[in-house]
Amino acid sequence: MADATSSILTALLSSSNIKNIGKESGASTADVKKVLTSAIPSLLQGASAQASGSSTAAGFLQALTAHAADSPGKIDLSDGAKILSHLLGSKTASTTNAVAKESGVDKAKVGSILAAAAPLLLSVLGQQTNASSSNSSAVAALLGSVVSSNMGGLLSGLLGAGTSSQSGATVKPGSAKPGSNGKADLAGAAVSLLGSLLK
Repeated sequence: MADATSSILTALLSSSNIKNIGKESGASTADVKKVLTSAIPSLLQGASAQASGSSTAAGFLQALTAHAADSPGKIDLSDGAKILSHLLGSKTASTTNAVAKESGVDKAKVGSILAAAAPLLLSVLGQQTNASSSNSSAVAALLGSVVSSNMGGLLSGLLGAGTSSQSGATVKPGSAKPGSNGKADLAGAAVSLLGSLLK
């Protein structure tokens, strides 16, 4: 699934998407990059949980299909806030706080950036997973693979540096703590590697 993971990250982190997120949230490009590097692992974990949940899978697949046709330049912050609440659930506040502390970006601005990024994430996932022609199980399997084993190793490969020792780790939304030195901290690995990618 490395190719799919690469496609998802490359599409989500495109310069045009980062610019659009900054425009809609009123944030600088630098702040958008800082926030996304901290938040992407939790957002993808939340998407995986939605895709695999017995009560959420069907609705999530419909959302991916609907957002796959979105215009990248049109971002609905209200819709994004609702998407965030689905992806992060009860961890929304703690994740926002953790990202703000780790990125050094104001908490309110972090919330706006995440709300702007959420619809783009669903659009990218819908396109990359071919949601309209896939079933819930296939999408769940893909996203589960992305967050559980491939992200760290793939990012190391993309950057030509680092190790893949953390590629088998998982992180739950809101569970990553800034400054954590745990070897199994996938979020920390992704933050470091994505930070290099976005510079």
